[in-house]
Amino acid sequence: MILRWSLWNSSVIIIFFIVNRFVCAELLHKCDIEENNEFNDTEIGITISPIMTSNMIREIGIYWNNSNFRYGDNLILFKYHPCENQSQKLFTFTPQVSHGFKKTGKKADFIPTAQLTFDDQCLYYYATWVRDNVIKKMTCLSTHPNWMNKRKKTLGHLKMRDIFIPGTHDSAAYAKFKDPKNDNIVEKYTITQDEDILGQLIYGARYLDIRVGRYPNDEQMYWGNHGFVKIIPLQVIINDVKKFLKNTNEIVIFDVQEFPQGFQTLHDHHHLIDYLEREFADYLLERPVHVWKTTLDEIWSTGKRLIIGYDNSSIVLTRTSVWPYVEQQWGDVRTIGNLYKHLNKIEMHAATGDHSYLANQFSKPRAAMAELTPTFFDVISNWLGGLRKMADRVDINITEWYNSKWHNTANIVAVDFIKATGIINTAIKWNDERAARH
Repeated sequence: MILRWSLWNSSVIIIFFIVNRFVCAELLHKCDIEENNEFNDTEIGITISPIMTSNMIREIGIYWNNSNFRYGDNLILFKYHPCENQSQKLFTFTPQVSHGFKKTGKKADFIPTAQLTFDDQCLYYYATWVRDNVIKKMTCLSTHPNWMNKRKKTLGHLKMRDIFIPGTHDSAAYAKFKDPKNDNIVEKYTITQDEDILGQLIYGARYLDIRVGRYPNDEQMYWGNHGFVKIIPLQVIINDVKKFLKNTNEIVIFDVQEFPQGFQTLHDHHHLIDYLEREFADYLLERPVHVWKTTLDEIWSTGKRLIIGYDNSSIVLTRTSVWPYVEQQWGDVRTIGNLYKHLNKIEMHAATGDHSYLANQFSKPRAAMAELTPTFFDVISNWLGGLRKMADRVDINITEWYNSKWHNTANIVAVDFIKATGIINTAIKWNDERAARH
């Protein structure tokens, strides 16, 4: 009896092993992505919408560009890697055109910054291009905490003016998690990011647009502002930047633009610079002789990787700890069409080498401010629906424009709600292309 049971049990184990190997082999065959095949140039990306309603928050979107598009191909969104047992098929879509964007109606999980690491991560969601039930291309919602350092050998000889840098507009104006029920008119027109500063950097932003307010009578004197609205203590922002720099070898531009509250005299500015120098002592790169003409390799060789741009020429002349601020190129427009015209104008000028248009005598980096700008009437009337809705309308267009038209001229591109765009993946891709040409 014991012998019969052992034989039966062994047979079950053998059969299970054979079936399991067959299933896994077939599954891996479907997931296998051959290198140098016809899908190498196919682009797929995942976005997270900033829109918040009672029915939807953090809606997942998929964008694609496939020159080998064929009718009957599918885009499939999975939660978890498609080859894992726990994988869940969330959404299937059959494209009718070779490039486009589709919202999935699926909500992404909230991911606290504490769950992000300083290594590249795939965060739950995978978008796949499927033909004849075989996955031909796959991407994931991912972080890029080390994308610069990984390209040190190929990008190191270039200057900050020469590479494509993803950035955030009004970087300190963030709300990491919001309940849509509590959204009010002030927050609708002040919050520009869904990630805190550390999160923005881990996802891949390397340009921070910081607006500082000064409140000498408050317990916290300095705040990150959006206009006259206090958002987050500057100390919190500084701590995030230091944590990122401590754990990576990346170069970060901390660009202090505008001073919306409390700066009346040069003494006020000097006091802020003293504070920044103390806080960033281990990372702050003193302004070199060649200023913005300094290469990435030369920056890395100093062991200091934080550049503070400062929007006050008198201070820059007297303090070597700060650099001339980044040239922000604003369109101050309210429609997608006018934003396109503005961005096309500045990128065409950059393509022809007409830098006199930029008044950029210091060879400073330039930041294309790729967002819509509401007027005072728009805010009062709420006609545009708030910054989240405005960003949702334009962000995917920005990705396509810079992927297809302006990738050769782009320098810094600063956006609202950076995860609603594919600007980080776009910048990384085209930096690789630029490096290959040099």
